[in-house]
Amino acid sequence: MDKMKNYTIVFSSLPFGPTDFTYEISQSFFDLFEIETDFENPVINVDLNFEKKSTMLELFFSINGKITVPCDITGENFDQKISNEAKLIVKFGDEFDDTDSEIWIIPRDEYELNIMQILYELIMLSFPVKRVHPDVLEGNIDPEISNLLDEYSIYDISQLEDNDENNDDDDDNDDNIDPRWAKLKDLKP
Repeated sequence: MDKMKNYTIVFSSLPFGPTDFTYEISQSFFDLFEIETDFENPVINVDLNFEKKSTMLELFFSINGKITVPCDITGENFDQKISNEAKLIVKFGDEFDDTDSEIWIIPRDEYELNIMQILYELIMLSFPVKRVHPDVLEGNIDPEISNLLDEYSIYDISQLEDNDENNDDDDDNDDNIDPRWAKLKDLKP
């Protein structure tokens, strides 16, 4: 519970105007959520520009860092850079409402704001969907891994390359077309 307090901002004691906060996020932050993760060694910096106004609060998040993840293609671990920026507006109302991801409403008598959940969500959303090792992007794959990929691939690479060459002249190869679709060829300009 004490660790959650590290992400609570007591805005009632802050002066009007901007105040900067910095958070260093490590694995212990993710352990607070008791959720299994597929990454290791997170080193993430969050810069928060918190601006207190008379009618609302504005929060500007800037996330930068890296995590160690397995490559989706080769399975090798590598350091994936992450970054994200977001803005949150907090208004005062009758009751708490966080259904909108960009505008929260908190009770008028509230004096503090816990940003732990929003930090978690912003960090998780900054992770790329497809994680590919930089060596794979450059075409430098370990021959041993390349052979394994070829062995367990459901496609025969040479067959795919032959199909690509044959598909260049679609107009000449009408023998393999379903007769129901053959009429669509007449619609070509």
